[in-house]
Amino acid sequence: MGHDFKLHFYAWIELLIWLLIISFALGGVKLYQHNKAKELKTYQIFMPDVDGMIVGSPVKFMGVQIGYVQKIQIVNNNVYVKFVLTTKNTEIPQGSVATVEFNGLGGSKSLEITPPTKETLASKQFIVINQPKRIHDSLTLLNEMFDKIDSMAARGSYFVNQFTVPAGSPTVVNPAGIGDNLIKANILLDNLEKNHQDFNRRIKEWDK
Repeated sequence: MGHDFKLHFYAWIELLIWLLIISFALGGVKLYQHNKAKELKTYQIFMPDVDGMIVGSPVKFMGVQIGYVQKIQIVNNNVYVKFVLTTKNTEIPQGSVATVEFNGLGGSKSLEITPPTKETLASKQFIVINQPKRIHDSLTLLNEMFDKIDSMAARGSYFVNQFTVPAGSPTVVNPAGIGDNLIKANILLDNLEKNHQDFNRRIKEWDK
């Protein structure tokens, strides 16, 4: 009985020693990570919209990854973003511009930072924030572009019609090839109008 008791006692002592060793090892790793994290440079910004960016999203400067997003939190009407630079000897210059952009084909987002410009250097903000670029905004710009092309096409069509010779009018000698050019111009205008209509139809389908 006494022998079994000693065996159990020594087993518990050995288990306690191993637990202490593991605890010290984990504590040392945590302390090392904490000290390394303190050496990293961190920046804090407020953005009106992060457009799907999450904790862990990459931070890029001129297309090169230099860190990651450490914290995202809604504060009043803005979003607080804290990011860490993991690249040594890297600093973000004052007046740099930050925005959210696509990062790959999967739809993931990244915090993109670009160098300062004359306008941003004049700003009092250390990092100037730009609104995220959304697909819908790009489609709106394309739609406006097609509207302008449509307007130009209408004017071009009117211009072409002015040079069309009505039936029964006296024959007018035109330079060689002008008739073919007018036909090609009409075909081009018709194609532009068709593309504009198709584009508007696709936008309506996407909105649904």
